[in-house]
Amino acid sequence: MPGSLEQKLQDLIEPIVQSFGLSLWGLRYRVGRSNAHLQIFVEGENGVDAAVCGDITNALSPVLDSADLIDPAYILEVSSPGLDRILFTKEQMEKSVGQEVSVSLKMATSGRRKLEGTLQAVGADGALTIADKSEQEPVVVAFENVSVARIVPDYSSLL
Repeated sequence: MPGSLEQKLQDLIEPIVQSFGLSLWGLRYRVGRSNAHLQIFVEGENGVDAAVCGDITNALSPVLDSADLIDPAYILEVSSPGLDRILFTKEQMEKSVGQEVSVSLKMATSGRRKLEGTLQAVGADGALTIADKSEQEPVVVAFENVSVARIVPDYSSLL
């Protein structure tokens, strides 16, 4: 999707995020009934604090406005991906093998559009193998069929 809106936004946003010594984890642009919402997730080796997110927001706002890629009435949110981070890329999926995930699908697989379980593998073709909690056998889904995949944090390990 080299010409997609998300790719254009990423190309515009990534250098600005990197200028703060952070990396762009991912972005989501959604249009609702009353407004649009652009979420930008950034991370750094030592985490991300609210002040830096505010600085990035202030740097991005005029750039996004002048690029005129999205609806002029939008909410801009810059934050850390958090413990329940969204997995945007195959590479992020590969790094998350062995972790619990919650996956929403675009099209039903085995009659289901939501899976939750351990991400067991990511194939060379991007196929995800998930040991779903409610299935006997692991479920295999195409990466392209994933609407949203999130890490399910183990909060007990934080105590």
